[in-house]
Amino acid sequence: MFGRVAASYDQAGFLHQIARRLVAHAGVRPGMRVLDVACGTGAALLEAARRVGPDGLVLGVDLAEAMVAQAAERLCALDPGRGSAAVAAVAVMDAEQPALRPGSFDVVCVASAIYLLHDQAAALRGLRELLRPDGRLAVSDFGDLDQRWAWKDELLGRLAPPLEQLGGGHPGRAELEGLLRSAGATAVTLEVKRLDVVYGDAAAWWAEQWTHGERRPLERMDDRALTAYRAAAFSAIEACREADGAIHWRPEVVYAVAST
Repeated sequence: MFGRVAASYDQAGFLHQIARRLVAHAGVRPGMRVLDVACGTGAALLEAARRVGPDGLVLGVDLAEAMVAQAAERLCALDPGRGSAAVAAVAVMDAEQPALRPGSFDVVCVASAIYLLHDQAAALRGLRELLRPDGRLAVSDFGDLDQRWAWKDELLGRLAPPLEQLGGGHPGRAELEGLLRSAGATAVTLEVKRLDVVYGDAAAWWAEQWTHGERRPLERMDDRALTAYRAAAFSAIEACREADGAIHWRPEVVYAVAST
């Protein structure tokens, strides 16, 4: 599914915003070696590449080959003439079985992807082993969602076929901190910020739903169920229109940085 959305994934701007903020929270700086896990089309990867400069290294890994291909193209498009290009690479790899040498990175980032890991505790322990002494493991995930959008889960539960869970799900703020500490973190800093995702109209929201993971239940519906879902959603979404005339989605995002 993520392979199918790779070509349009960059339209989901809020995911790229989260990824770039995570790199900032992780304190990536010149000369560092950075691993971007589940890199997608490379939002965190490119931000890290800009920050580490010519003396640093960035590596992005993802299980979806099409995502890796998109990230590679974006890396190639970086302007080498600025004299600040990092050593950068991408690879198809399973985050839960990384074929990488222990102690190779200063920072490991997992942006908006921990919910896809089946055994989150074991995966985080494995990623921690990839860090150098005093390295940092940075994870972002959604916290409390905008309750004005509760209609969405209700509609999907009623109209979409039951779906198997892809991974361990969203751990939540307290559980995420516990997972990082059980992975061996000596300290964990948490910062929670609300996103403000703005849609000009319901049609803009609908188009975006096909560019990321929300596409999964939609493409499992038959034509009748999909038509019913779209009509009900277009009606319900009006409750999220604010004084500026636009539709707003304001979920919490948790940024957690674990020091080793």
